[in-house]
Amino acid sequence: MKRIVAWLLCLCLLLAGCGGQTAGDQSTVDHTTDGTVDNTTDSTVDNTTDTTEDNTTEGPPDPPPVLYRHPLNGSLSETPYTGRATAVVINNIKACLPLHGIGEADMIYELETEGGITRLLAIFSDFSEVTRLGPVRSNRSFFNSISSAHDAPVIHCGGSEWGLNGYYTDTKLKVPNWAHINEQSNGRYFFRDRDRYNSGYAWEHTLFTSGEKLLQGLKDKGYDKVYEQTRDHGLLFSDDVALTGEAAGKVTVTFNANKTTTMTYDAATGLYNAAQYGQDMTDGNTEKTVTFANVLVLNTKQWQKYDGYYYRSFYTLIGEGEGYLAIDGQIVPIKWSRKSLNEPFVYTYADGSPVSLKAGTTYVGISPKKPGWEA
Repeated sequence: MKRIVAWLLCLCLLLAGCGGQTAGDQSTVDHTTDGTVDNTTDSTVDNTTDTTEDNTTEGPPDPPPVLYRHPLNGSLSETPYTGRATAVVINNIKACLPLHGIGEADMIYELETEGGITRLLAIFSDFSEVTRLGPVRSNRSFFNSISSAHDAPVIHCGGSEWGLNGYYTDTKLKVPNWAHINEQSNGRYFFRDRDRYNSGYAWEHTLFTSGEKLLQGLKDKGYDKVYEQTRDHGLLFSDDVALTGEAAGKVTVTFNANKTTTMTYDAATGLYNAAQYGQDMTDGNTEKTVTFANVLVLNTKQWQKYDGYYYRSFYTLIGEGEGYLAIDGQIVPIKWSRKSLNEPFVYTYADGSPVSLKAGTTYVGISPKKPGWEA
């Protein structure tokens, strides 16, 4: 009997041991499965949802910046130009070539002075990087008038009686608020190129200035003003100017029997290449041909008056008159007008609508003679 009880006890212990091992195996599987699902699900769902919601809830993109047109060359900028233009009288006879720094000008006016020669009035909005500008020459009354149209101080060396005293014609009527820097009174803003003189140039063809010197001169004279808003120079610009006129691959501006300036259109650049005296008009600083996006020719009355030395030229530059505009190999007739000395020139097409210029530099030839052109 005792043997039977002992055998039954052993059998129960054996069955109990087998049941414990099976329970232990199930516990391990459950633990591993729970951990993996929780970590994977929580991590994947949370990260994906957060990232997607952050990207899709961002605000609208910033609006494009407001762009402003430069009043003298039509370039675009995020800030308006509120500086003051400066006008420099540049010698232009053949014996003084090459000219220096004119390729940096925004506008160049050309007029006959006396004796069949012309001079340039270069209008700059920024000449800070110009290392050599000139040769600087003497002033004339019509340069006073043109500079007043831009409220620009005139930089010169001496001048005729009318030019030196701020008059705008052969009368004694003076340009209001006339501003100028004359080398004969303010020589520290200019320098003489003695190497040029020693190489054979006449003394009057050796006077130069620089951006650094002019900036200091304008500051010293109180001419470095900044406008509260952009000053009106009478120029309108557009990115899609398309003249419908006559083909003008070459435009000839005639001042007299001995002096013409020609503009030849280069379709590759979209600019007119300037030439005079049978050669390209070059900037001696860069040795590159001077180019223009716009060619304006203004026809007006011209007369001369003797001042004891020469018969000086004078022009009607207030009122209205006819003219021509060439852009991109096309030329059209225009009209110009100007109400007073303190106001700019205004340009319109024949039908009275305002003229739009191409962004870039502008040449203005003023002469009583109609220009010539050819395809």
